[in-house]
Amino acid sequence: MAILESVTQNKQMKNSYDFSTLSSRESLFINLINQNPGIRYLELKNLTGLSNGVVSYYLRQLESNGYVKSVRTPRVSSFYPLSLSELSQKIFRRSRQITPKKILLALIQKNHSFTTLVKEVQKAPSTVSTYVSKLIEDNLVFAEYENSKKIFKINPKIQNQLIYTLKISI
Repeated sequence: MAILESVTQNKQMKNSYDFSTLSSRESLFINLINQNPGIRYLELKNLTGLSNGVVSYYLRQLESNGYVKSVRTPRVSSFYPLSLSELSQKIFRRSRQITPKKILLALIQKNHSFTTLVKEVQKAPSTVSTYVSKLIEDNLVFAEYENSKKIFKINPKIQNQLIYTLKISI
C-alpha cells in the first residue's frame, strides 16, 4: 500500500508543477473543480455551457492524466482535486446535499436523539434515518447510548475540519 501511495504522491507532485501543457478548457475544468470540490458532472456541464461529449472527454482526460479524481455512484459523478483527502471528499459530498448538511449543522450545535433530530431537520423519520446511516458509514457521525437513549454526535476527530468545511460551503 505504501508503494501505491508513493507512486500517487509522485504523480501528484509531477502534475502539480506541469500545468503549462494544459489547454484553456482543461484549465477551466481544473479551476472549477478546485473552487468547488465535489462538483457534479451536470454542474460542470451547466457552468461551462459545453456539450455532454465535450465535458465527458475533458473530464476523462484530466482524470486519466492524474489531475483530478472522480467518485461515481449509480446516478451521480462528483469531481475533486487530487490534494483532497478521502475524509474531506466525504465531508464535501455530504455538505453539498441538503438533508445531510442540515443534520450535520444540527449535530454541530448539540447532540440529538433521533426524535429531536427529526424535529430539528424537519424531514420524515425515514429520510433522517437514511441519511444518518450514511453519515455514520462515512464516519462523520456516531451514535452512543446515554441513559438508555440513542444519541447522535459528530465524530470528535473530525469536528474542526467539518465546521471549517461547512462554513465554506454555507
